[in-house]
Amino acid sequence: MRRVFELGGLLGEAASALDPRRPLAPLPFLPGSREVLEDAIREGRGVVFASAHLGPWERVAASLVAAGIPLTVVAREPYDPRLGRVYARLREARGVRTVYRGARGAGVALVRVLRRGDVLGVPMDLASRVASIDAPFLGVPARTPVGPARLAVRTGAAVVVGTAVKAEDGALAVSFTRLAASRSEADLTARINAELSRRIRAMPEAWPWMHRRWADP
Repeated sequence: MRRVFELGGLLGEAASALDPRRPLAPLPFLPGSREVLEDAIREGRGVVFASAHLGPWERVAASLVAAGIPLTVVAREPYDPRLGRVYARLREARGVRTVYRGARGAGVALVRVLRRGDVLGVPMDLASRVASIDAPFLGVPARTPVGPARLAVRTGAAVVVGTAVKAEDGALAVSFTRLAASRSEADLTARINAELSRRIRAMPEAWPWMHRRWADP
């Protein structure tokens, strides 16, 4: 039963992080994972960091910034301005920059992040009202955002998939997997989905299954 309530614990952790005075212990990197990301950054074309709402995803972002990694995340505009203020407190106090995808000039801002050689974090696991294509997700065809693959193909940015994972001792850590380059947006999107699916299957209790992933957004 404890695993059923894991998402509630993650919500509590996020709420406690709203106080910038409260220490937030960064997650460690799984052995070899930090090197995967840093090698991609050193190539100088920026990094598309595809991720998922798996485990403490806000803490994953804060952990990267705490490690000195230049991170900007893409987010959906909140439907309530009060939530926008909450998100700002949650991310900005930890040094996580945000680009809201519907904001004026958002597309240019995303390309600039990559042109600077920085890391652009994009969650891809939930249904979204953005340009999408059909790609297998957890074994079922699902409308999946094509923007991350499109950015990588057009800019030459490296693509890594990263989330929290459970290490051998059961503790959480941050893990990254580098994906081979592709000139096909559909192929790259499918391979991102395959890696995210693998990670969710390994830690299913930490993913929001109540989300209508396979319904029209």
